[in-house]
Amino acid sequence: MGLNVKSCFLLANIVFFLVFVVSASARFSTEVTKSEINSICTHRDVNASLCFEFLNSSPQIAALDFDGLTKYLLTYESRKFSDMLKQFQSLVNSTMDPSAKGSYDVCVGTFDKGTSCFDDAFKDLASKDYITLEWSVVCTLDMADGCEEELSTFKPNPQLFKDISIVKNLSLMGLVIVKLFLKK
Repeated sequence: MGLNVKSCFLLANIVFFLVFVVSASARFSTEVTKSEINSICTHRDVNASLCFEFLNSSPQIAALDFDGLTKYLLTYESRKFSDMLKQFQSLVNSTMDPSAKGSYDVCVGTFDKGTSCFDDAFKDLASKDYITLEWSVVCTLDMADGCEEELSTFKPNPQLFKDISIVKNLSLMGLVIVKLFLKK
């Protein structure tokens, strides 16, 4: 009889584990749905066409949960930031116009600061500190805004504005994900 009680107790613990722990774990790692992607891309601050194009660009995105999607987004955007930083450094070195050189130098500073914001964002995401993650993503947006404002003081290559618009939109997408889904 004692063995049956122990067996029942063990079985009850296994059932408890399966029902509560495994199901809770599964709930927190579900894939992002098409409806949720629609909510992200149709948010008032986000460029919908760029958002849908980005989120439908890779089949691997469809298998990600919100943490994975945020990491994917941050990784892509941080590479874009790094590429733009190099581009602005090159422009500083090759431009003869002192005014343009000064503006490009400001952009070097803002994009350099932006890369450290990404370092913070990756740490915040890994530790699931979504409140601080939001501020880290805002930091990347602010850095891109600062550069864009500086570039508006003269007529640089229009592609620079397009590239800045892309990184700003990626930051906005990240903010929407954090606010609507991760900080719940």
